[in-house]
Amino acid sequence: MIPRRFAIAIKEVTVAQYQEFAREHPQFGLAQSEMNKYSPASDGPVIGVSWYAAAAYCNWLSKEEGFPGDQWCYEPNEGGEYAEGMRIKADALKLKGYRLPTGAEWEYSCRAGAKTGRYYGNSIELLQKYAWYIANSPDRACPCGRLLPNDLGLFDMLGNAYEWCQETEAAYRPGTATDDRHKTECINENLRLLRGGAFTLPPPYVRSAFRFWSTPTNRYIFCNGFRPARTCP
Repeated sequence: MIPRRFAIAIKEVTVAQYQEFAREHPQFGLAQSEMNKYSPASDGPVIGVSWYAAAAYCNWLSKEEGFPGDQWCYEPNEGGEYAEGMRIKADALKLKGYRLPTGAEWEYSCRAGAKTGRYYGNSIELLQKYAWYIANSPDRACPCGRLLPNDLGLFDMLGNAYEWCQETEAAYRPGTATDDRHKTECINENLRLLRGGAFTLPPPYVRSAFRFWSTPTNRYIFCNGFRPARTCP
């Protein structure tokens, strides 16, 4: 159960969108040589992004869209950095600003009501129509929104780039779909959740239920991306 209304981006954050953010926050900039190799199109998903950078982007997007600071979901650490020691605000899931989706929000959005392994069914043969993965990608991420969406109109929920989510491995409770935890969380190097698979992976890892965990500093250049979400009134 997800006890709130929420919105989630139709597509993954693109290279062009992220570069606009990185001009203001050069500490999160990505090497052009890496982008040229793994996600060369400006409308392709930004990859090689740490959880910290994704959280900083969400606050930046909240600022750009005029949300007051008290509605932003993340607080920098004592040094003013989005790094170890930063915090997810208390009741972040009740604030109006942008944030990373919870695992439950992500899976609800991905499945779009389907109970099968993927939002269109279970067929591996059909996967290439919906997701960029090892069998149909040109060994790099592809422009967002080129394949078929799910029934909610969301593109690339599977494949192309892994997507960071909000919670830690310790916060995930198997067998539940609720995410009603509301408290200030100080971020350390505990593993955090990624969903959806990536262009480098075979079908068993490109499924609605598959979970992957990594430290918030990790920026696997060939896979880590994200899409923002926010709570709606």
